[in-house]
Amino acid sequence: MSTAEIKMRESELLDKLICDYGPSKYLDIVWAMEWARCLRGREEYRQLTMAEMIEKAMLGVISGEITSEQILGTIYGATAAAKAEVKEADKKDEKKTSKTGKKAEKAEDAEEPKKAKKEKAKKD
Repeated sequence: MSTAEIKMRESELLDKLICDYGPSKYLDIVWAMEWARCLRGREEYRQLTMAEMIEKAMLGVISGEITSEQILGTIYGATAAAKAEVKEADKKDEKKTSKTGKKAEKAEDAEEPKKAKKEKAKKD
């Protein structure tokens, strides 16, 4: 099957789905536009024109293949992953700082008796 035939069938299917769609079609069209933006960043979709990408996105959303949760996950997934990496790095830094702080406290605690002995020796 040629790519022209595949595009024609997808277009016909999309037309049918849009015509038979319920009252949520306008909201789902907005979701499809968001999905098209997500697809635009993917390597396998870079060779497509924006019109082809929108058509694929609309077909995916209207057919139910792609849900709003998946779209939100894709949009905010990268952001959430970046935030998680930052939080993890902060935790590692806190652990290092707390370990270094504990070592310093131990060293100070070890020095205090020595200082006390020296001061006592000076007084005597």
